[in-house]
Amino acid sequence: MTPTTPSRRFLYCFFLIAASLSIVGCQSSTPRLKGAEAYFEEGQKALEKERCVEAIEKFQRLVNNFPGSRLAPDAQYYLAEAYFCSEDFVNAVFEYQRLLDTYPSSQWLDDAQFKIGEAYYQQLRRPELDQKETYEALNYFRYFLEDNPASPLAETARQRIVDCRALLAQKHYINGQLYQRQGHFDAAVLTYEDVIRTYPDTPWYYHTLFQLGEIAHRRDDLKGARGYWEEVLSGSQEAELQKKARKKLDEIQAIGEE
Repeated sequence: MTPTTPSRRFLYCFFLIAASLSIVGCQSSTPRLKGAEAYFEEGQKALEKERCVEAIEKFQRLVNNFPGSRLAPDAQYYLAEAYFCSEDFVNAVFEYQRLLDTYPSSQWLDDAQFKIGEAYYQQLRRPELDQKETYEALNYFRYFLEDNPASPLAETARQRIVDCRALLAQKHYINGQLYQRQGHFDAAVLTYEDVIRTYPDTPWYYHTLFQLGEIAHRRDDLKGARGYWEEVLSGSQEAELQKKARKKLDEIQAIGEE
Protein backbone atom coordinates (compact mmCIF):
# COMPACT_ATOMS: atom_id res chain seq x y z
CA MET A 1 0.00 0.00 0.00
CA THR A 2 1.13 3.50 -0.66
CA PRO A 3 1.91 5.50 2.55
CA THR A 4 -0.81 7.97 3.39
CA THR A 5 0.20 11.60 2.63
CA PRO A 6 -0.61 14.03 5.51
CA SER A 7 -3.40 16.40 4.60
CA ARG A 8 -2.76 20.13 4.40
CA ARG A 9 -5.17 20.69 7.28
CA PHE A 10 -3.18 18.30 9.48
CA LEU A 11 0.13 20.01 8.67
CA TYR A 12 -1.39 23.42 9.33
CA CYS A 13 -2.67 22.32 12.74
CA PHE A 14 0.70 20.76 13.59
CA PHE A 15 2.70 23.86 12.82
CA LEU A 16 0.14 26.07 14.61
CA ILE A 17 0.45 24.02 17.80
CA ALA A 18 4.26 24.01 17.54
CA ALA A 19 4.36 27.78 17.10
CA SER A 20 2.05 28.29 20.08
CA LEU A 21 4.23 26.12 22.27
CA SER A 22 7.30 28.06 21.13
CA ILE A 23 5.69 31.39 22.05
CA VAL A 24 4.64 30.09 25.46
CA GLY A 25 8.18 28.87 26.05
CA CYS A 26 9.67 32.26 25.19
CA GLN A 27 7.19 34.05 27.42
CA SER A 28 7.96 31.80 30.35
CA SER A 29 11.72 32.50 30.01
CA THR A 30 11.26 36.28 29.93
CA PRO A 31 11.22 37.84 33.44
CA ARG A 32 7.94 39.56 34.18
CA LEU A 33 8.00 43.19 35.30
CA LYS A 34 7.08 43.35 38.97
CA GLY A 35 5.14 46.11 40.65
CA ALA A 36 6.73 49.16 42.26
CA GLU A 37 5.95 47.85 45.75
CA ALA A 38 7.77 44.57 45.10
CA TYR A 39 10.92 46.29 43.80
CA PHE A 40 10.87 48.72 46.71
CA GLU A 41 10.56 45.96 49.32
CA GLU A 42 13.29 43.86 47.68
CA GLY A 43 15.57 46.89 47.42
CA GLN A 44 15.12 47.77 51.09
CA LYS A 45 15.83 44.20 52.20
CA ALA A 46 18.99 44.11 50.07
CA LEU A 47 20.16 47.46 51.42
CA GLU A 48 19.56 46.40 55.02
CA LYS A 49 21.80 43.37 54.43
CA GLU A 50 24.38 45.58 52.64
CA ARG A 51 23.88 43.79 49.34
CA CYS A 52 24.52 47.12 47.71
CA VAL A 53 24.66 46.10 44.03
CA GLU A 54 21.40 44.17 44.32
CA ALA A 55 19.78 47.16 46.02
CA ILE A 56 20.94 49.44 43.19
CA GLU A 57 19.35 47.12 40.62
CA LYS A 58 15.99 46.98 42.47
CA PHE A 59 15.66 50.71 43.11
CA GLN A 60 16.86 51.53 39.59
CA ARG A 61 14.09 49.37 38.14
CA LEU A 62 11.49 51.15 40.22
CA VAL A 63 12.76 54.63 39.36
CA ASN A 64 13.04 53.83 35.64
CA ASN A 65 9.77 51.90 35.18
CA PHE A 66 7.46 53.59 37.69
CA PRO A 67 8.42 57.31 37.75
CA GLY A 68 4.85 58.26 38.70
CA SER A 69 4.66 55.91 41.65
CA ARG A 70 4.17 57.30 45.14
CA LEU A 71 7.31 55.29 46.03
CA ALA A 72 9.48 56.95 43.37
CA PRO A 73 10.88 59.77 45.59
CA ASP A 74 11.82 57.33 48.36
CA ALA A 75 13.27 54.90 45.81
CA GLN A 76 15.37 57.73 44.34
CA TYR A 77 16.84 58.46 47.78
CA TYR A 78 17.51 54.80 48.50
CA LEU A 79 19.10 54.40 45.07
CA ALA A 80 21.61 57.09 46.08
CA GLU A 81 22.05 55.34 49.43
CA ALA A 82 22.76 52.05 47.67
CA TYR A 83 25.49 53.70 45.58
CA PHE A 84 26.91 55.22 48.78
CA CYS A 85 26.78 51.76 50.37
CA SER A 86 28.84 50.37 47.46
CA GLU A 87 31.34 53.26 47.88
CA ASP A 88 30.55 54.50 44.38
CA PHE A 89 30.54 58.06 45.65
CA VAL A 90 30.49 59.71 42.22
CA ASN A 91 27.18 58.06 41.28
CA ALA A 92 25.89 58.58 44.82
CA VAL A 93 26.35 62.35 44.44
CA PHE A 94 24.60 62.23 41.06
CA GLU A 95 21.58 60.37 42.47
CA TYR A 96 21.30 62.54 45.59
CA GLN A 97 21.36 65.61 43.38
CA ARG A 98 18.70 64.07 41.14
CA LEU A 99 16.48 63.70 44.21
CA LEU A 100 16.97 67.39 45.06
CA ASP A 101 16.19 68.45 41.49
CA THR A 102 13.28 66.08 40.78
CA TYR A 103 11.57 65.81 44.16
CA PRO A 104 12.13 69.12 45.99
CA SER A 105 9.34 68.25 48.47
CA SER A 106 10.81 64.89 49.43
CA GLN A 107 11.08 63.99 53.10
CA TRP A 108 14.71 63.04 52.38
CA LEU A 109 15.76 66.49 51.18
CA ASP A 110 17.87 67.39 54.25
CA ASP A 111 19.51 63.97 54.37
CA ALA A 112 20.37 64.12 50.67
CA GLN A 113 21.98 67.56 51.09
CA PHE A 114 24.12 66.25 53.92
CA LYS A 115 25.03 63.04 52.11
CA ILE A 116 26.32 64.94 49.06
CA GLY A 117 28.84 66.61 51.34
CA GLU A 118 29.56 63.29 53.02
CA ALA A 119 30.14 61.56 49.66
CA TYR A 120 32.77 64.17 48.79
CA TYR A 121 34.20 63.91 52.32
CA GLN A 122 34.72 60.18 51.87
CA GLN A 123 36.89 60.96 48.83
CA LEU A 124 39.33 63.31 50.61
CA ARG A 125 42.92 62.86 49.50
CA ARG A 126 46.26 63.22 51.21
CA PRO A 127 47.25 66.89 51.71
CA GLU A 128 50.01 66.81 49.08
CA LEU A 129 47.49 65.83 46.37
CA ASP A 130 44.78 67.82 44.58
CA GLN A 131 42.04 68.97 46.97
CA LYS A 132 39.06 69.29 44.61
CA GLU A 133 36.91 66.95 46.72
CA THR A 134 37.84 68.83 49.89
CA TYR A 135 36.57 72.12 48.46
CA GLU A 136 33.36 70.42 47.26
CA ALA A 137 32.74 68.81 50.65
CA LEU A 138 33.39 72.12 52.41
CA ASN A 139 30.93 73.97 50.18
CA TYR A 140 28.15 71.39 50.48
CA PHE A 141 28.42 71.17 54.25
CA ARG A 142 28.16 74.95 54.39
CA TYR A 143 25.08 74.88 52.14
CA PHE A 144 23.57 72.23 54.41
CA LEU A 145 24.13 74.32 57.54
CA GLU A 146 22.66 77.43 55.90
CA ASP A 147 19.46 75.53 55.11
CA ASN A 148 19.35 73.26 58.17
CA PRO A 149 21.01 74.96 61.16
CA ALA A 150 18.90 72.99 63.68
CA SER A 151 19.30 69.59 62.03
CA PRO A 152 20.52 66.64 64.14
CA LEU A 153 23.28 66.35 61.51
CA ALA A 154 24.40 69.97 61.98
CA GLU A 155 27.09 69.19 64.56
CA THR A 156 28.61 66.52 62.31
CA ALA A 157 28.56 68.96 59.41
CA ARG A 158 30.39 71.56 61.51
CA GLN A 159 33.07 69.04 62.44
CA ARG A 160 33.43 68.05 58.79
CA ILE A 161 34.02 71.73 57.97
CA VAL A 162 36.74 71.88 60.62
CA ASP A 163 38.38 68.79 59.14
CA CYS A 164 38.24 70.14 55.59
CA ARG A 165 39.70 73.50 56.59
CA ALA A 166 42.53 71.81 58.47
CA LEU A 167 43.33 69.70 55.41
CA LEU A 168 43.37 72.75 53.12
CA ALA A 169 45.58 74.62 55.61
CA GLN A 170 47.98 71.68 55.64
CA LYS A 171 48.02 71.68 51.84
CA HIS A 172 49.07 75.36 51.78
CA TYR A 173 51.58 74.78 54.58
CA ILE A 174 53.22 71.96 52.59
CA ASN A 175 53.43 74.23 49.54
CA GLY A 176 55.11 76.89 51.68
CA GLN A 177 57.61 74.34 52.98
CA LEU A 178 58.44 73.32 49.42
CA TYR A 179 59.21 76.92 48.45
CA GLN A 180 61.22 77.33 51.63
CA ARG A 181 63.36 74.25 51.01
CA GLN A 182 64.05 75.43 47.48
CA GLY A 183 65.22 78.82 48.75
CA HIS A 184 62.25 80.72 47.28
CA PHE A 185 61.66 82.65 50.47
CA ASP A 186 59.40 85.36 49.04
CA ALA A 187 57.04 82.74 47.60
CA ALA A 188 57.19 80.81 50.87
CA VAL A 189 56.29 83.90 52.89
CA LEU A 190 53.33 84.69 50.61
CA THR A 191 52.06 81.13 50.93
CA TYR A 192 52.50 81.07 54.70
CA GLU A 193 50.78 84.43 55.05
CA ASP A 194 47.81 83.00 53.16
CA VAL A 195 47.57 80.26 55.79
CA ILE A 196 47.71 82.89 58.56
CA ARG A 197 44.92 84.96 56.98
CA THR A 198 42.63 82.17 55.83
CA TYR A 199 43.07 79.38 58.37
CA PRO A 200 43.85 80.99 61.76
CA ASP A 201 41.52 78.54 63.49
CA THR A 202 43.47 75.44 62.42
CA PRO A 203 46.46 73.74 64.09
CA TRP A 204 48.59 74.76 61.11
CA TYR A 205 48.43 78.42 62.14
CA TYR A 206 51.18 78.01 64.75
CA HIS A 207 53.26 75.68 62.58
CA THR A 208 53.17 78.39 59.94
CA LEU A 209 54.23 81.07 62.42
CA PHE A 210 57.17 78.91 63.40
CA GLN A 211 58.33 78.65 59.77
CA LEU A 212 57.93 82.40 59.27
CA GLY A 213 60.23 82.79 62.26
CA GLU A 214 62.75 80.50 60.57
CA ILE A 215 62.73 82.62 57.41
CA ALA A 216 63.00 85.86 59.39
CA HIS A 217 65.95 84.41 61.31
CA ARG A 218 67.64 83.34 58.09
CA ARG A 219 67.27 86.91 56.84
CA ASP A 220 68.86 88.20 60.05
CA ASP A 221 65.57 89.72 61.18
CA LEU A 222 65.98 88.62 64.79
CA LYS A 223 63.22 90.90 66.07
CA GLY A 224 60.73 89.47 63.57
CA ALA A 225 61.81 85.90 64.33
CA ARG A 226 61.42 86.51 68.06
CA GLY A 227 57.89 87.85 67.54
CA TYR A 228 56.80 84.77 65.60
CA TRP A 229 58.32 82.29 68.04
CA GLU A 230 56.98 84.08 71.11
CA GLU A 231 53.46 83.84 69.68
CA VAL A 232 53.96 80.13 69.07
CA LEU A 233 55.19 79.67 72.62
CA SER A 234 52.26 81.55 74.14
CA GLY A 235 49.46 80.31 71.88
CA SER A 236 50.18 76.80 70.65
CA GLN A 237 48.80 73.83 72.56
CA GLU A 238 51.34 71.41 71.03
CA ALA A 239 54.10 70.63 73.51
CA GLU A 240 56.62 69.62 70.85
CA LEU A 241 56.09 72.82 68.86
CA GLN A 242 56.39 74.90 72.04
CA LYS A 243 59.64 73.12 72.83
CA LYS A 244 61.05 73.98 69.40
CA ALA A 245 60.00 77.63 69.75
CA ARG A 246 61.61 77.85 73.22
CA LYS A 247 64.85 76.45 71.84
CA LYS A 248 64.90 79.03 69.04
CA LEU A 249 64.24 81.87 71.48
CA ASP A 250 67.06 80.66 73.72
CA GLU A 251 69.40 80.66 70.72
CA ILE A 252 68.46 84.24 69.90
CA GLN A 253 68.97 85.23 73.54
CA ALA A 254 72.42 83.64 73.55
CA ILE A 255 73.39 85.57 70.41
CA GLY A 256 72.29 88.84 72.03
CA GLU A 257 74.35 88.16 75.12
CA GLU A 258 77.57 87.55 73.17
